[in-house]
Order: sequence, then structure tokens, then C-alpha cells
Amino acid sequence: MDAAVIVVRWYGGVKLGTGGLSRAYRETAAEALRAGSIDDRYVYQRFRITVPFDQLGVVYRLIDAPHIVLAEEHFGETNEFVFDVRLSRAEEFAKTLIEKRIESSSA
Repeated sequence: MDAAVIVVRWYGGVKLGTGGLSRAYRETAAEALRAGSIDDRYVYQRFRITVPFDQLGVVYRLIDAPHIVLAEEHFGETNEFVFDVRLSRAEEFAKTLIEKRIESSSA
């Protein structure tokens, strides 16, 4: 986990001295970190796939949030789906598409 804290003080008329200024920065930074929250962030690769109607069920079974997320779906003469796949699972997802003979392109 990486974190950075920047504390800025505008001079307001009270001189804190070296120790007081250091303490004010430290306490402010600690309070900011306590008030914050930790969020999980994933890096995704986008896949666009074209699917015939008889394979729609196969495509919906590929969804495995948060690893494989359905981002968009468009129905028409050709059915197009857009998936966001965690980078750690992208190669496996691409192989699955090949096995199931689903047309894809990495976007």
C-alpha cells in the first residue's frame, strides 16, 4: 500500500516554533490518515466480443465480478458485449473465448 500526505499551513499570526510546527504537521497528517478509507482498485483490460443469439447464455455465464465485469451490451444484427477483465485474468479469459469460439478483440 502506498500513501502520501501533504500538509500545508498558511501563516495565521501564531508562531509555533520548530517543535510546535512539527507536532502540528504530524497530528494533522495522522488525523487525515485516520479519517480516510481503504479502497481496492483493480486494473482491467477491455474485451469486445461479438456473439450469435444461440450463445448468449454462454456469454452471461462468463461474468464473475469483480474479476470479469459486463460493461456494455448491444443487441441487433450482431450482438456485441464489452467486458472489463482484471489484468491477472485476461489471458485466461482470452483462452476461454477461443475455446468457446467467440469472436473477440481487445479494446
